[in-house]
Amino acid sequence: MVLRRALTRWQLFAIPVLPLWLLVGFGVFGSGGGFFLTFLGSGVLFVLLAVLAGLTRARPFVREHGAMNRADAAATVAFHLAVVGLGFFGPGAIWFGLAAVLLGLATFWLTALELVREWRERVSGAVARASGRAPRAGAGSGENPDHTAPRTPKRMQGPGFDDGDVIIVHENGQ
Repeated sequence: MVLRRALTRWQLFAIPVLPLWLLVGFGVFGSGGGFFLTFLGSGVLFVLLAVLAGLTRARPFVREHGAMNRADAAATVAFHLAVVGLGFFGPGAIWFGLAAVLLGLATFWLTALELVREWRERVSGAVARASGRAPRAGAGSGENPDHTAPRTPKRMQGPGFDDGDVIIVHENGQ
């Protein structure tokens, strides 16, 4: 958990550091032309890292625990290592570049799908609690594991009790 928390914090530092590493790496290890493409790629990488950090921090799990889950951590580490490898501009730079692009897209979609899943679970649990129904399986609330209808308290049972299914509003104030 400590490493995943550190990685979550590292994401914010990585936003400027990794694109700068590509530019510095090109200046130190790069050979010949292609600076313009490296400059454009660094800008795209900056935006992608900022979006990934934002999506990660928007997730309820990350906000509650201060750390990303293991799948996100593995994808993020692999993506960042591919970018670092690309920054050396050695003979295998094309493979590091291809890996960085594929891992970046995979990390984006993994993070986005996890965000949608967590929001869907949280919203369906809240709607189920508000409407008085039992939440669906995996609705994220953790309540009512046997999925039965909630019990009506004794004071709300008996003849003459309106269960609230119908609300009548009279226009004349009665």
